[in-house]
Amino acid sequence: MSPERHSKTSLSAVLLDLDDTLYPESDFVRGGFHASAELLAKRLSRDADELFGLLMDKFQRGIRGSVFNAVLFEMQVPRDPELIEELVRAYRSHEPQLKLFPDAEWLLPILGPRYGLGILTDGPAEVQRRKVKALGLQHRVEAIVYSDDFGREQWKPSPIPYLELLRRLHIEPSHAVYVGDNPKKDFVGARRLGLQTVRVRRPNTEHTHAEPQPGFEADHEITSLKDLPIWLSANTRSERHAA
Repeated sequence: MSPERHSKTSLSAVLLDLDDTLYPESDFVRGGFHASAELLAKRLSRDADELFGLLMDKFQRGIRGSVFNAVLFEMQVPRDPELIEELVRAYRSHEPQLKLFPDAEWLLPILGPRYGLGILTDGPAEVQRRKVKALGLQHRVEAIVYSDDFGREQWKPSPIPYLELLRRLHIEPSHAVYVGDNPKKDFVGARRLGLQTVRVRRPNTEHTHAEPQPGFEADHEITSLKDLPIWLSANTRSERHAA
């Protein structure tokens, strides 16, 4: 954890990451693999549950971006780019059944009356919009920015989506904090803009054990969003829309 960079200042907005910050991303992954396994089962005349198990096994072993290729290779199925594309489409287009982490469900109504609330999330925009809809977050925060709307090159840590979210909330960077989970990209761009940053390091999530490179740390680290109001009270004077 890096030293605190900010003295006590007015804070008007809390900006939130989505995946593994507000809900368990593994739930989306399971739903996507179920959809892909059903499609693959029809194509190969195999058991869908067996195929789902193979997909999850590869994912849990740390394979990312080539899970479908790995499963088809293990099953000795000839390389088929069209089939891979269909499996990816099934994964991304399924209607997810998602729930917020209990601490996120608890946090949002507490922060809402005191701070501007926004969400900034990476990933294919249509997929992320489907997640937000499933979670009902479009009704619970003031603004949501999908970095993919600006192009893949503007995903975090690009400053563009952060600045857009701040613009929509009418907040200056020095009056905002970004809360995320991924030290590879969530904090370095935010800190360069002058935002405060908080990492929520949850047990058993994708980036639980990821250690940041120098300069990529968050200003503060917590293990539950229930700790966030305590940190906000200790480190800031809340003056909603003070900027």
